[in-house]
Amino acid sequence: MLPAYFHRRNDLFRFACGVFVLLLLIVAVYWPGLRGAFFFDDSFNILQSPAVKVSEFTVDSLWNLWEGGIAGPLGRPVSLLTFAANYYYAGFDPYWFKLTNLLIHCLNTVLIGVLSLLCLRAARVLHGDAGWQYGVAGLVAAFWALHPIQLTSVLYVVQRMTSLSSTFVLLGLILHMWARQRAGVAWSTWGALAFAWIVCLPLAMLSKETGALFVLYAGAYEAILQRSHAGRFDRFGAVFLGLLLVLSVGLSISLMIDSSSGLLGSYATRSFTLQERVLTESRILWAYVSMIVIPSLSNFGLYHDDFVVSTGIFQPFETLLAIVGLAASLPAIYLLRSKAPIAAFGLLWFLVGHSLESTIFPLELMHEHRNYLPSLGIILMFVPALVFPKGRSSIFRYVTIGAFLSLVSYSALLTYLRADMYGNDYRRTQLEAGYRSESVRSQYDAGAVLVNMYNRYREPILASMADKHFKIVNELSPSYKLALVGMLQLDCLSEEGARADIYAELEARLRQNKWETGDRTVMHGIAEMSNTGTLCLDRTQVDGLFAAALGNPTASSQDRSVVASDYARYLWLGQSDYEAARTILKEVVADNENDVLNRINLLQLSRFLGERDEVLRSLADLQGRELGHRNKVLVKTISEELAREGLAKGL
Repeated sequence: MLPAYFHRRNDLFRFACGVFVLLLLIVAVYWPGLRGAFFFDDSFNILQSPAVKVSEFTVDSLWNLWEGGIAGPLGRPVSLLTFAANYYYAGFDPYWFKLTNLLIHCLNTVLIGVLSLLCLRAARVLHGDAGWQYGVAGLVAAFWALHPIQLTSVLYVVQRMTSLSSTFVLLGLILHMWARQRAGVAWSTWGALAFAWIVCLPLAMLSKETGALFVLYAGAYEAILQRSHAGRFDRFGAVFLGLLLVLSVGLSISLMIDSSSGLLGSYATRSFTLQERVLTESRILWAYVSMIVIPSLSNFGLYHDDFVVSTGIFQPFETLLAIVGLAASLPAIYLLRSKAPIAAFGLLWFLVGHSLESTIFPLELMHEHRNYLPSLGIILMFVPALVFPKGRSSIFRYVTIGAFLSLVSYSALLTYLRADMYGNDYRRTQLEAGYRSESVRSQYDAGAVLVNMYNRYREPILASMADKHFKIVNELSPSYKLALVGMLQLDCLSEEGARADIYAELEARLRQNKWETGDRTVMHGIAEMSNTGTLCLDRTQVDGLFAAALGNPTASSQDRSVVASDYARYLWLGQSDYEAARTILKEVVADNENDVLNRINLLQLSRFLGERDEVLRSLADLQGRELGHRNKVLVKTISEELAREGLAKGL
């Protein structure tokens, strides 16, 4: 059932036509980027995920999806299900993954338009001009959908987790707002609320944990727009906000008590502390606002690791200004709640949207996709400028609308240019390395793409360009290791011996530097490239690198477990040194009672070597342990295979 203000059919028809044109424009703007490749975390979360590689949809495969996610505390199984569906129908063709993301973005654009209408109605903006109310909602949706800050949520495949979670958040909020704005109580009202909270909220959280912000978004609506709509806090709103306050205080106390472990325990592998993160995020929020209001192509990028960390309130001095500005936003919301409720709601929406990923949790400091929904709040703050009181000249109205349309058009142009960049890996990485000259990851990505091109075309200029980017990385960061691996790979492809100084520096960094989140990837790459012959290190050199990594005192037992698994694969598959592989695996499981991964590796190695008694002993040990579903399925499969093989052996 449509809200009452849709009764004017002509306005509704024009609105629908406008939305259709907008969707065509969105597809046209993003189209050049659909031919781009997978990159960054796409590999770890999609290409290397066993849960995604489904050959059929069965109970076991769906259960693997449920337990196979590693991207967050909840595993994000709903998002994984959509990745698995893409793989099932089209394999790992990035075009279909990106097209699916684009369709989700188009759906979200429609939902943003409807949500904006509900917000305008609740704030009683343009209450007597329904036609322009639709127009303003359409402009808000257009600015949001075509803004370049949204690009990574569309063309960076794994960020479907963000956009899909947002779909369920938006749908739930629309149902919540519609139900709350209805006069009287009916079954449809309670049905809408139930669907929003019992269906949409869980689906949002199981797509990405930021879906939990649905609760805070609903709280922001109740605190400002519903109060404006009803003229007061009703019983529902008062009870809801009271419960929300109690829940927030309880969660805050829980985090303070458990600050050294759990959700905050990952600071051990970060290059910044909790205090530094909180201080830095105050500046990053204002950087986001600047990117939304005054978009510039050079300010955007896949990586923002070049953002300077705040080490104190005055270091840099802008930190103090940022904190003062954020503190001032709270009384600003209070003062605006009556005179300009839509602006107050927009500001609160933006802050709420960043309350998880831009506060205390040990995530990376800055990413554009974190603004996918929060950016709507800043855009809603433009709405008062599009409301024209009676008596205001038509010239002023046309100038204001023209200025806003120019901003939307400029944003669409920037998004098109970015999409064109993202349609080709070489173009994307070279341009972003140019824009972000002090970004370690941008420089490394540019070099890595050039290495792959050199491997294919064997043009010396490509090797020279790649080596230059890697040297820049080493100058920018004394702890980054992937660029050193890239330089050793270049030596191999160029049929030259590994540079001794590069190897020595890599070994020293692995042994002495603080263990970082990406170091597992480094060691996995060393093992895989050594096995495939694209990294020309001898056995002694590879042994040295793994000894350095396993001996790093800051690496956790879980880190050592994963690194030991890669080392054993190198010894087993690359060197056929089965006893050395067995020794490594036995050492690591002896040090870590909970190391299921390498116990399974030991079983498989014994099975490969035909050691029946050792296989049975390892199998019995695994069957007596508490295993996750994926490991249970693997052990069960091995057990069934052994039973079939052992029919003639008395098993």
